[in-house]
Amino acid sequence: MTTMKIPERRTNEGLVEYAERLSALYSDVLRPKDIKPEGQFFTPKQVSTFMAELFEINQDKLTLLDPGAGTGVLSAAFCEKLLNRKKPASLVIDAFENDPEIIPLLKKVLQECKKDLEEKGSKVEFNVLTKDFILTNETYLSGPGLFEKGEKFYDFVISNPPYYKVGTESRYSRMMAELICGQPNIYAFFMTMAASMLADKGEMVFITPRSFCSGLYYKNFRKWFLRKVRITRIHIFESRKDIFDKDEVLQENIIIKVSKNGKEGIVTITTSKDKDLKVLGRIEVDYSDIVSPKNSESFIRIPTSELDVKILHIIDKWPSTLNKQGVQISTGPVVDFRAKEHLRQDLTKGSVPLLWMHNMQNMRVVWPSKKNKKPAAIASTEKTSPLLLPVKNYVLLKRFTSKEQKRRLDSAVLKQSEFPHESVGIENHVNYIHKPKGNLSVGEAFGIAALLNTGLIDNYFRSLNGHTQVNATEIRNLPLPDLAVIKKIGELVSKAKELPADLDQMIGPQLGLDAEIIEHLRERYNGKNR
Repeated sequence: MTTMKIPERRTNEGLVEYAERLSALYSDVLRPKDIKPEGQFFTPKQVSTFMAELFEINQDKLTLLDPGAGTGVLSAAFCEKLLNRKKPASLVIDAFENDPEIIPLLKKVLQECKKDLEEKGSKVEFNVLTKDFILTNETYLSGPGLFEKGEKFYDFVISNPPYYKVGTESRYSRMMAELICGQPNIYAFFMTMAASMLADKGEMVFITPRSFCSGLYYKNFRKWFLRKVRITRIHIFESRKDIFDKDEVLQENIIIKVSKNGKEGIVTITTSKDKDLKVLGRIEVDYSDIVSPKNSESFIRIPTSELDVKILHIIDKWPSTLNKQGVQISTGPVVDFRAKEHLRQDLTKGSVPLLWMHNMQNMRVVWPSKKNKKPAAIASTEKTSPLLLPVKNYVLLKRFTSKEQKRRLDSAVLKQSEFPHESVGIENHVNYIHKPKGNLSVGEAFGIAALLNTGLIDNYFRSLNGHTQVNATEIRNLPLPDLAVIKKIGELVSKAKELPADLDQMIGPQLGLDAEIIEHLRERYNGKNR
């Protein structure tokens, strides 16, 4: 690190303010310009204070773990909470940080924390551990079935862990092989280790991306995590870009509080627009509204209004799923850069249509439809045969939508009788719903597509999924009404000369929705963007 004197704390400068000032100094001046920080994003002052305030501190002797401590802003926030309690305590802080450049700043902040607390009669010991947090604590996960065997457990854990993808061959992945699938993110490893180091009735507060709440990569982690701890509080941010705006991070983050060996009780969910944390919404829900006992994937749902909870209750009662109806969802097999030599701008002899997301318009497939010079066809050869599908009735579903779109789900029907081709290519950004043994009826196809395009399902899906990618796993596990109801809806929609802007109003009575819910959905999806 540049040999410059660490600035002293100013008169009347709070502990968190001081730590945040040192974070800015490190980011702007001291951090070597030729070194890319490995998932290191410093926690803003308001967020740090909010996180620390979530703890319930009733004891006078306590231990705090701060993994990936940075300049110690989260530890400082915890210490400020103790100072505001105005009751002496005995505190031991273990702060892990393996960036040697930042260690002097962290030590300086913790020294200030110790000074302020001891002036008020508390006793403080802090340990700066310049080691890899996960690898150092491997013994906590060394027993059968990831059973803890560590030597020290903590009353409180507070963390803003690093954020980057971990390769399957890394030592981290090998250590937690029971919990990983695909290429998960390092923050989940921090959550796993921290939960294993939590004392009985201990509390843990993390700010992380929301991606662990659903999806295949984190399935085993969720199951383990939800057995180990109980969720008691969740805070979500409406903005994806304002939390770590200094670092230009675009990610949907949540603050989650859990307790060790707590009961499955009421969970408080709050919402704010950005890092200023002015609470816009607050609801209390049953634990089963967060983690449905019916769901084998252990998805963590986050409803943010009474309407969201009502919709969860309605859809949770539906008895079916795609699999139960003999229907599957798959991802379009044509990856454009891998199949580049086989793609054609227009349909020529020996080629077949290629469908992209832009070919899905108003619940129908419109082809050809040019956009950004995307190829409209793919050669039909022996090499491409694994990429092509026989033309049948399919429901197409966009895999990606923008955050700003009114609906996260956007579906269309490829109707066999209106598509005079024997084979078709479906690009990789499109999921397709199909019957492996047979063919979807027109009623089934339009019924499924109509449901997916309702505000009702979209609202349910947003409680489940915080990102703009639509995973096949989530759709596969989506509850559906009886097949007879789906067919009835499909017949109604397929015969309509023009689809209404408000599908909920059109098919709501078929689903047993009352007028109040239909009106709420109309206001949300056909008025102002959510």
